[in-house]
Amino acid sequence: MDRFFGIASDIDGTITHDDSRLSAAALSAAHFLSGRIPFVLVTGNSLCFSRTLSKTLGTRSPIIAENGGILLPDDNAAPVIVESCMNEIQAALSLILKNLPVRAFDSSKRLTDVSFSKTVSAADVLPYLSDFPNISLVDTEAAFYITDKNICKGPALMDLAEMMGASAKKFVTIGDSENDIDMFRASGLSFAVANAPAHVKKEADIVLKNSFGDGFSEAVDYLLKNDLLELSDEKRDFYIKL
Repeated sequence: MDRFFGIASDIDGTITHDDSRLSAAALSAAHFLSGRIPFVLVTGNSLCFSRTLSKTLGTRSPIIAENGGILLPDDNAAPVIVESCMNEIQAALSLILKNLPVRAFDSSKRLTDVSFSKTVSAADVLPYLSDFPNISLVDTEAAFYITDKNICKGPALMDLAEMMGASAKKFVTIGDSENDIDMFRASGLSFAVANAPAHVKKEADIVLKNSFGDGFSEAVDYLLKNDLLELSDEKRDFYIKL
């Protein structure tokens, strides 16, 4: 198997524990990778949160936030924001907040989608989306998202890889949720952590023995032991200069 150019990883439930604490094992693995290979966070989280965690992990790489809706190519650059059907998304969220016992997350910080608590089932939510043809409900282990049907992680990773002069097939992906599946399909090698649902595990090339951040660390160990990463000899940044 050829070596891979970069790693793209989800955050919630993949680098963190189930209570959102950052995994010490994942942090150690991330610090080892820092500056040696592109390490792209591909997450449903807001850009401000993702940017802070990127600094903590030392990724020194671009960020994909809001499930593919936002790309931060460079730590000092303006974000690239994909146009979404935000009016429909906000209208759907208003209906849900009015009729269901849920709370919105980061509502003032999100630019291309919305997120809210999983205090009800997807079956409870879907009837309120029937009048909005351009949106999707994304069910992750951490939250529900209402997104534009045309925005997701896989195409975002493909676009970013092209901007970096590579193919998405040269990336390894690591995740735990439904919204990671199209990212798995776009990449050259995919890992699902052990806490992922069964249908997500079926989409991954390798299912890890460990859960959450311990699973992320296990994936990095596997890649290193099998010499599957194009590691830089000297530490550097991997940002995209537009």
